[in-house]
Amino acid sequence: MHDDQIRGLASEVFDRVVGWRRAIHEKPEAPFEEHMTAKMAADLMKGLGFEVKTGIAGTGVVGLLRGHSDGPTVALRADMDSLPVFEDTGRPWCSKVTGRMHACGHDGHTAMLMGAAWVLSMMKDKIKGNVKFIFQPSEEKDGGAEPMIEAGIMEEPHVDAVFATHIWPDVRLGSVNVHHGPAMASLDAFDAKLYGRGGHVATPHKSLDAITAAGQFLVQLQTIVSREIDPTEPVVVSVGTINGGTAYNAIAHEVAMTGTVRAVNPSLRQILKEKIELKLKGVAEATGTEYSYNYHFGYPPVVNSTEMAEFVHMTAGRILGKDSSGYAERPSLVGEDFAYFAKEAPGAIYLLGVGDDSISKYPLHHPKFDFDERALEIGVRLHAQLAVDYLAGRSADGSI
Repeated sequence: MHDDQIRGLASEVFDRVVGWRRAIHEKPEAPFEEHMTAKMAADLMKGLGFEVKTGIAGTGVVGLLRGHSDGPTVALRADMDSLPVFEDTGRPWCSKVTGRMHACGHDGHTAMLMGAAWVLSMMKDKIKGNVKFIFQPSEEKDGGAEPMIEAGIMEEPHVDAVFATHIWPDVRLGSVNVHHGPAMASLDAFDAKLYGRGGHVATPHKSLDAITAAGQFLVQLQTIVSREIDPTEPVVVSVGTINGGTAYNAIAHEVAMTGTVRAVNPSLRQILKEKIELKLKGVAEATGTEYSYNYHFGYPPVVNSTEMAEFVHMTAGRILGKDSSGYAERPSLVGEDFAYFAKEAPGAIYLLGVGDDSISKYPLHHPKFDFDERALEIGVRLHAQLAVDYLAGRSADGSI
């Protein structure tokens, strides 16, 4: 077994991983614009002697470590992009880019995968098979996973299993949770407009008020989840933006709305699309307004392979302690385009705990989000352990 060696190497590279994370955090990059981050990952892997391909789906990078002999291939994936958030952490390494922040932990994801690449490069003579390191652009917007897959990264050599992690403030620092099957929701979106007839507020009977119609639509929309979907199904239908009107004394002639739809059950996606339009159409008919409606199917739900989820759970329990590895109780309604990787090969995304009462007390996407960097060493260690154990054909309890 190589548990002790991996633990030692993860400890040895920890300071470098922290440095990488802080450098990436200071210069957050927009989706499909992760040029600096991609170069950091590519340069490291080239220096380690990996086979490296760059410019995949724009800024994606893939490194291939071939072991001492032929065998299966396991992939480890990290996302590199940041969010359009104004950082308010006050940390010395806070974002130097106005209006952009690594508020979802992707700086940590990238740094941990770089650390795992270094660890596994030191163990090449122990690896039977191959490890692919996937540095993906644009998880937060438009999705970099699917175009990377379309570019062929899951082949040559064929990927037999794939793993990823996500930093998670709701899981205790030092612990790991993994979903046994459905893990995260689909990520769909819609935009809707209601068109009325403008006029003076003093003569509303001569107008068709688009704002009043929009208010009725918002109320009706909430009955979809509460009254028309099985209450045991995790579903979100929510309007995030609403814009209408140009003056306080004028009846608005148009209101534009955008929203998101989340579901763990993929069979509900088409149903929800149709139900939203029925509500919109009904309100338009009742108020005499007209409407337009566009629905955008985004990421599918993330469904972990039960076999790979059990492998993560047992491996984490063995190296971190049984009390530090658990199954997540219910799926999350966040979206994640790791879903596409998990459809290509048996895979699992696990939640790396960073939750505590001091540093990691804010949720993901918050301007004050930060995490205890001690979690990075755990992520490096578990990434490397999963790869080595999978390729060794070892069962999760450590036996052969």
